[in-house]
Amino acid sequence: MAGTDPHFENLDAWVSAGIRQTVPMAGLPAAFGSTYEKVAAAVAEAGGRVVGPAYGEYFGVPTDVVDVEIGFGIDRALDVPGVSIVERPVTRAVVATHVGPYETLQDSYAELMPWLELEQAELGESMFEWYLTGPETDPSAMVTKLVFPLA
Repeated sequence: MAGTDPHFENLDAWVSAGIRQTVPMAGLPAAFGSTYEKVAAAVAEAGGRVVGPAYGEYFGVPTDVVDVEIGFGIDRALDVPGVSIVERPVTRAVVATHVGPYETLQDSYAELMPWLELEQAELGESMFEWYLTGPETDPSAMVTKLVFPLA
């Protein structure tokens, strides 16, 4: 599976700052932009610093609506009003890479799902998309990590 290169990986501990919401699938692009702005401003006002990755943490199976937390990795745990701060421990996960526009992410998921079944990976309750390049990047060069923490 050369396209997404799925593999098991130990993820370092990190601190996330995000806002969880239920969003219509069609409204995801707008929700990401406005939520990133809110989170970044709130973290800065609280004296913290965004260090990445930008992420979407997805809960459950998306339908016409998505249960998602949108945010960033930050430099340390701190109190940020209106933002969920989570100290995430070292975690074993399945990690795959999608290169290309967000609109083709479903192709990478379609490639990855049979591998997950073959490996009998016991997945946790949520998964992440880590957005390693910003929206200003040429869409064909965008890099998104698909991260499935193990149960």
